[in-house]
Amino acid sequence: MYMNDWVEKLDDFIKMNGSELLQNAGKISHEEAKVKAELEYEKYKELRKNELSQVERDFLESIKTAQKMLEEKR
Repeated sequence: MYMNDWVEKLDDFIKMNGSELLQNAGKISHEEAKVKAELEYEKYKELRKNELSQVERDFLESIKTAQKMLEEKR
């Protein structure tokens, strides 16, 4: 399989999923895109900073379970 074959397959996949194919390189520079991505990531981090991860929730649950077991033994 050649590179052009892969390009066709990927284009078909994008069309099949209902998305439009880009016809040019766009109007946003690499630097502008990078700045935008970093700003969006900062917003995301700010939203998530006070949320517990699944690992942290599981850890707290295991501590509660252990505490209950200890209280039952008393």
